[in-house]
Amino acid sequence: MDALFGSGHQQSKPGAEAAGDEKDVPASEYARLERFVVAWLVGNNAIFTLAALSKGSLRTHASHLEIMVFSISMSLCLLYAFGTMNSSAVGRRAILIWFIFWLYQGVFSVVYSLSDGNTIVATFMYFLWNVFVAATFAWLIAVIRSELRALGSLDTVTTRITGRLTEIIGLQAALSLIAVSQGIGPDEFFRLAATYLFQLSLIMAWLFSLGVFDVGGIDPHLAVTKLSLSLVEGAALFFTGVLVLAGFGAYFLSERSQPDRRAIVRLFYITTISITGAYCCTARVVWVARRRRRSKVRDSDREDPEPPA
Repeated sequence: MDALFGSGHQQSKPGAEAAGDEKDVPASEYARLERFVVAWLVGNNAIFTLAALSKGSLRTHASHLEIMVFSISMSLCLLYAFGTMNSSAVGRRAILIWFIFWLYQGVFSVVYSLSDGNTIVATFMYFLWNVFVAATFAWLIAVIRSELRALGSLDTVTTRITGRLTEIIGLQAALSLIAVSQGIGPDEFFRLAATYLFQLSLIMAWLFSLGVFDVGGIDPHLAVTKLSLSLVEGAALFFTGVLVLAGFGAYFLSERSQPDRRAIVRLFYITTISITGAYCCTARVVWVARRRRRSKVRDSDREDPEPPA
C-alpha cells in the first residue's frame, strides 16, 4: 500500500528545526492555484445546483457530469492544502475552502434528494454524511498538514506529495473522460457510479496512507514483515486496504456495459463503511503522533532552556 500511494516514510526528528527554520512564504505565492481550485469547485457546485433544480434529461446529464468531476474536486482541494506546505497562511484558506465546498454539497444534497423522491431519513443521511466529511476531514487535513510542517524537510515532502497528487488527478481525469466518452444517460448511472467509487478510493486511500505512514511514523517494512503494529494502526491499514479493494472491484464493474447494479450498491456501502473506519483509526494515529511529538518538544525545552538575555 505504501508503494501504491507513494508514502515515503521520510520523517525528521520530532521537534527538530521543522518549519520554524524554513522560510514561510506568503499565500500570494499560490494565488493562481487558489483561483484555479476555487473556480473548479464553483463550477462543480454550479453543475450540482443545476442537477438539483432541473428535471428530465438536463437533470440526468448534469448529475452524471457532476459525478465525474467530484473526485477531481476533492483531489484539487488536497493539492492546494498539501502542495503549499511552505505557507502557513494557505493552510487556513485550504481548510476553509474544503469546509465550504462540502457544506454547500450537503445543503443541495437535501434539495436533490427530496426532488428525487427519497424519504426524509435518506435525505437526512445524505446531509449528515456531507457535514461529517466537511468537519471531520477538515480537522484531519489540518492536523496532518501541521504535523508534516513540524517534521521539517518541507521542500522534499512537498515535491513528493505534489507529484503523487498530480498522478492521482491525472488518472481521475482520464477515467472521467473514458466514462463520459462511453455515454451518459438514464441507463448509465451505475456504470458512472462505479467509476466514481474507484476515483474516490484513490484519493481517500492516499490521504489515509499519508496520515498513517508519514505522520504516524509507521515503518512499512516492519509493518509487513513483523506485523509491528498497534491495534489502531492495524485497523487503519485494514480499513484502507478494504477501501482499495472495493475501488478495484468498482473499476472492474465500470468496464462492463451493463454492470451488476446490486454489486455496485454493495460496493457503495463497503466504501462508505471503510472510509468511516479508516478515518476514525487514522485520526487516532495522527492525534497520538502529534501528542508524542509535542511531549518530546516540551522535554527538549526543559533540558535545553533558553539562555537569559
